[in-house]
Amino acid sequence: MMKFVALLGIRRIPDCRFASTRITADGKEVPKQKYFENRITLIGIDNSVSITDLKNAQNMSLRRELKLIKIQDVDSKTRRPVYKLMTNAEYHSEELEKRKEKQEARQKNTLKAAKLLNLSTKIGDHDLMTGVKKMMKLLEKQHEVKVVIVGEGETMSQKSERIYSIIEEKLKSFGKVVQKRHKGNSLRFQLLPTKHSNTDEVKDSTSSHNEGDKGPL
Repeated sequence: MMKFVALLGIRRIPDCRFASTRITADGKEVPKQKYFENRITLIGIDNSVSITDLKNAQNMSLRRELKLIKIQDVDSKTRRPVYKLMTNAEYHSEELEKRKEKQEARQKNTLKAAKLLNLSTKIGDHDLMTGVKKMMKLLEKQHEVKVVIVGEGETMSQKSERIYSIIEEKLKSFGKVVQKRHKGNSLRFQLLPTKHSNTDEVKDSTSSHNEGDKGPL
């Protein structure tokens, strides 16, 4: 009887082995796939760099009461995500800086539709000042202003330059003149609100408006 039980026990051994092993269609054994934690690049609070796994980094941040922040999804060289340990003060400082950058970006993108003003070289000083005030209000409302000064005769260029100089002087604290040019019997230029008047913003703004502009300027 004991021999019979022993034989049954021996026969069960292969069953247990096969149950724990995956077999392909041609009878080959396939080892179990091992699971490895995703590796990350970790930057410490002293800017030291180490390679670890995400779980270990999370445990480290909890033990030291630090913030674990992902600063890059995938590094182009290592192909690993990059995380950084930060103190609460550093984290809040960086958050404030990000908010400031977003706010500045929103302000840069608030340039409104361009407004076109046509002036004649025969315009009187009173009407010219009225036009300047209108331009001032448009600039304050963050509109781009396109100005065309039209004239005739030999003194056209001189009169246009005089009007241009007055406009530029009166509005220098509200905006900046860009793309000044003579075309036929007209002098043309654009006015950008002060916060849109640096070189890079001028290029972006004028190119985007010129592409869709069907007007005379």
